[in-house]
Amino acid sequence: MTHLLVRARAVRGWKAPELARRLRELGAKRGTPVGTRKDGVYRWEASRRPDEPTQRLIAELLNIPQIAVDPRRWPHWLALDPLQQPTRYSWDASGAIQALAEVSGRDITMDRRDFSLLTGATLTASLWAWLTADPAAAGQIAQARRLGETAVARIEERVRQLRHADDIDGGGQLLTETAASLELVVRLLKDRSYTNAHGARLLAAAADLARMHAWAIFDVHDTCADGIFNAALRSAHASADTVLGSHILAFWSIAAHNADRPADAEAMTNAALSAARGRTTPRVEAMLYSRRARARAHQSNPVAFADLDQAAALLDIAGHAPGEDPEWVAWFDRSELLGTIASTHLDMNQPNRAEETFIEAAALFPAERVRTHTLFLVRRADAQWRQNDLERACATAHQALDITEEISSHRAAGPLRALAVSMGERTEIPAVRDFRERVATTLAT
Repeated sequence: MTHLLVRARAVRGWKAPELARRLRELGAKRGTPVGTRKDGVYRWEASRRPDEPTQRLIAELLNIPQIAVDPRRWPHWLALDPLQQPTRYSWDASGAIQALAEVSGRDITMDRRDFSLLTGATLTASLWAWLTADPAAAGQIAQARRLGETAVARIEERVRQLRHADDIDGGGQLLTETAASLELVVRLLKDRSYTNAHGARLLAAAADLARMHAWAIFDVHDTCADGIFNAALRSAHASADTVLGSHILAFWSIAAHNADRPADAEAMTNAALSAARGRTTPRVEAMLYSRRARARAHQSNPVAFADLDQAAALLDIAGHAPGEDPEWVAWFDRSELLGTIASTHLDMNQPNRAEETFIEAAALFPAERVRTHTLFLVRRADAQWRQNDLERACATAHQALDITEEISSHRAAGPLRALAVSMGERTEIPAVRDFRERVATTLAT
């Protein structure tokens, strides 16, 4: 039988030297040097097993979530390669529920005899407290055969709570909470009866929970969880909410381009714009144009700035046009767009323009949007470093480190480490030396 690593290479069109090169580059970026050459790849495909750090790099390179790798032995976890997964489920409610059940982690069956049977693995303490705070909803969810408005509205409130928590603190806290909430909603979708309208709302809730869970995996593990994003997209489609599907594609695209798949990210945002254009509000379209700009900027395509101009024009009329914005797009405002513009200038190697725009964004940034503010601080420090303004770059990076220590998002850690590495030749400067030492200590794990 063909080795799973051979199949993973083949589906990407990589020969062994190409895989080895990509691993060396990723290892350098992650601070885990590997000396693998093509002969090493061939040995893995014969009988040898890579060491654990190298396996982690291979998993990241193939976009296989680390949480899926840890319980399995080499090479069996390579079977989870997202590019080799068949499309097994139909694009309807039944297929969406099957896909959601798979990514929620277990075969979903609910014993309806006793609400206590929902505790344990399914209900976290937070989810239990949320549910029992509304006895009427708890009764419907735990015991009633048919779900009604009380239960469905309560679940939608849970989704809103988790979305707000993600804005403030990041993905670390959400990994468990979104998984537990998603499992509960999938159980209800499979085992209960409900009206078509309530079923559509439950599928939409499941779609956003799956999106948040995939986003939390990206935020914490820097991994693009394609299977979970795909299940979220199927659930949105089954709920007949096209614009929600575009929202999911927008987040998926960010995870994809950060996984060095900018062409995939651009394709996702093209699809999102095509589906949503003319069917939603200017704010949603502005957000989607900004996402496509980021994908294009990662390919050094200057047309990204045309997308940003379009996003700015749409955002100018947001709030004045007819139609109410979906709640999930409330975060996209002028400060967010400015941060996106600044990030695009940085990708295009225009550090002075990037720094100016990051400063402008910071003046408008809402205090509760901590994670994104931290990321933009790191990028601002990078812009200052590229202008050889070492003292200010270190001071800004220290601000980002201060916040990183207080939140559960890990996305700033990689760029901070990369910045420290790039400063390695300037350790004669005390500020650089202090920053590098703090990174080594603070981000050691």
